[in-house]
Amino acid sequence: MKPRAFLIIAAFALWGGWAARSAPPPAAPVVADFGEAILSNWVQPDYPEAARQAKREGRVTVEFVVELDGRVSRAQVANSSNEMFNEAALAAVRRWTFDPALEEGQPAVSAMTVPIEFRLAQLTQKSPPISPANEFMPHARKLTPARVTQAPDPDYPAELEERKLPGEVRMEFTVDTNGRVVAPRVLWASHAAFVETALRALENTAFEPARQGPLAKTAAMQYPVEFSVTGAKRAEILDANRITVLADSPDTLPQPVVLVEPVYPLERLLARDRGSATVEFKVNARGRTEEVTVAAATAPEYGAALTAAVEAWMLQPAIAAGVPVPIKLRVVHEFVPPATGGVARLTENLRPGAAGVGGASGLDQKLKPLWRGFAVYPAALRPKRIQGEARIEFIIDRDGRARLPRVISATREEFGWAAATAISQWVFERPMRKGEPVDVRVSIPVDFPPPAD
Repeated sequence: MKPRAFLIIAAFALWGGWAARSAPPPAAPVVADFGEAILSNWVQPDYPEAARQAKREGRVTVEFVVELDGRVSRAQVANSSNEMFNEAALAAVRRWTFDPALEEGQPAVSAMTVPIEFRLAQLTQKSPPISPANEFMPHARKLTPARVTQAPDPDYPAELEERKLPGEVRMEFTVDTNGRVVAPRVLWASHAAFVETALRALENTAFEPARQGPLAKTAAMQYPVEFSVTGAKRAEILDANRITVLADSPDTLPQPVVLVEPVYPLERLLARDRGSATVEFKVNARGRTEEVTVAAATAPEYGAALTAAVEAWMLQPAIAAGVPVPIKLRVVHEFVPPATGGVARLTENLRPGAAGVGGASGLDQKLKPLWRGFAVYPAALRPKRIQGEARIEFIIDRDGRARLPRVISATREEFGWAAATAISQWVFERPMRKGEPVDVRVSIPVDFPPPAD
């Protein structure tokens, strides 16, 4: 079964809509950041002589652009009940002036539309009005969302192929007026391995920019990328991750959503020590793990590492008789030093007499996190509701992945393992020094506030 990844375009979130500006109350002055253009100088259209003689009435919809200085440009007729009114409507609109639209507090060009009515009654009015009726006020044209014109399928991460894990990365970013992606940000990732390939796919995705009439507009978007192994069933995914059901199988088995690997205790890894741990746990009807207990472990730290990982897991719940139900599971994890890959390379660098890994000084730019997994408050400490802290040292490798987290200090051992587990999923922009990607060693504190009820 071949792994597949799919791009899914979510609902378009267009930032900077067109909320009208209004006078702020004196006690609480407000400065508008966004708002559509406001009519500041209006003249009533002249009634065409031919229409007056023929005693005709009409309606013309005019579309136009308000420039940065408030002048009208690109006026054109969008709809008309009678062509004899068109030129009079256009001539009037071209004489109007506006306070320009605001976007992020700055004047912005905007596309507008206005309906103009010609009634014979205006020929007998004693004096022309100084402003149009509300129903004939100009208003901003509707924004058309940005859309994808070409989207490549991202590669499924090779490191997860044997585990057959489904995955998702949710991103938000801006599509500029040229259709380019600007400032992508990862909102959530089910696994660190999916982040880089999702961002790489986004870089190669082409967009048609958002539009407001004839104007291209900057727009914010959300963009999920989903990963799956074609044809992999839930039972196969559980089996590939050495998870077994400890009771009669329900109608529908749970499916992993977040399945973080346990942190390999660094001292054991450097000593090339192999070990294993078995943990039993329950997945409740909301898909969260609870009642996590160590059934067996070749060393206490292996059991502690696996416990912290399982407490961070999320699954789609099991289904019985059409409703979600809790289910008891068991997982076995083997701690085996890798022979290849980034962890193997870094492990060799940390052995006595090797080159080691230096700090972050002298980098071409500051370290920039792309995704930071959240630390889960340890279940064993929840009844005590205590404040906790841990300091974790880890390596950001040349690919931007957080590797080999090690607990430097912790107010409780459980906080240390929970913090290290979260940091193992962090992803950064690649650290660069003199234009070359490098590995860097860093340390940070992780706080654990008392959990809410």
